[in-house]
Amino acid sequence: MSVTKSKIRTSRSENATASATAPSVGTSKYAVGDDVVHPQFGDGTITDIEGDKLTIKFADGRVKQIVDYYVKRRRP
Repeated sequence: MSVTKSKIRTSRSENATASATAPSVGTSKYAVGDDVVHPQFGDGTITDIEGDKLTIKFADGRVKQIVDYYVKRRRP
């Protein structure tokens, strides 16, 4: 006797929905409003956080999205 294995197929839309609703893996040790410093862009303030990605408004007016690994909390 032979046993037949059946394959279960899922549509691409089901896969996309599952990945779109997955929670963000990284979390940041920073909070909105924290003052930070970046080696290239200088001093800035965090305006938004998504996982480990920080949106930072720098002193010169530029707004950048940077992974939290690359910034340090600014000392008062």
